[in-house]
Amino acid sequence: MPLTKRFNLLVLLLVSFLGATMGPFGTYEAHSLLHRMLYWSSVSAASIVIGSASRRASRRYLPRTKPILQDLLMIALTVVFFTPPLWFLTSQLAFQDPSLGPPILRMSYYVAAITLSVCVLRRIFPGFEPVGYFGEKTPEQPEGPRLTRRLSPEFQGPILRISVRDHFVDVISASSIETIRMRFADAIEEMDTVEGYTTHRSHWVAQDAISGTGREAGKTFLTLTNGDQIPVSRKYKPMLEEAGVISN
Repeated sequence: MPLTKRFNLLVLLLVSFLGATMGPFGTYEAHSLLHRMLYWSSVSAASIVIGSASRRASRRYLPRTKPILQDLLMIALTVVFFTPPLWFLTSQLAFQDPSLGPPILRMSYYVAAITLSVCVLRRIFPGFEPVGYFGEKTPEQPEGPRLTRRLSPEFQGPILRISVRDHFVDVISASSIETIRMRFADAIEEMDTVEGYTTHRSHWVAQDAISGTGREAGKTFLTLTNGDQIPVSRKYKPMLEEAGVISN
């Protein structure tokens, strides 16, 4: 489920629960729990439907480079189209005597303030709006494997494979090779964020680096995107077959 839909569902459930149990604006004394749940669920559902429609309209008629104008238009549309049904629901469901309910002008202030708060939060927190009030949000770059911290700034990734020679490990990308002194098992462990396979006691390859397989003189090997051919030993062949990397 997309983040926005999950957020809307959470708001609906949370507002309905809090409104029914706490009974703000005099609804606790006036009505039963079931009646309060009906009222606050109706208010929450209407706010989500009308607020979402107002947001889509503001994004349709104003460019994304003007987030403040977009949000002001959303607030205005929400106040115009949500305040009347809110006043109606409140007068009919929340108060036995409609004259006891708050005037519609005061309700419009509440709607504007809450909509403004929602707009600001959506611009601040990631995952809701692509553009904040101060420009485009920079997407967070996924953190590379820990092994990259041992490499020089000149190394150009991503890492395709690592191989061991005596007490040294060769780290290979499409355009770089760098040798570091460490245990092979530790090097594999530090490739923690990259899916990959040990194909031989001396070789580990990244899953995304595998472009094909082959056999030569009865021996199986993997072909990588940079053209390297990496042997597959009998010990690790069943694991690679089970993973679907090579065929039986």
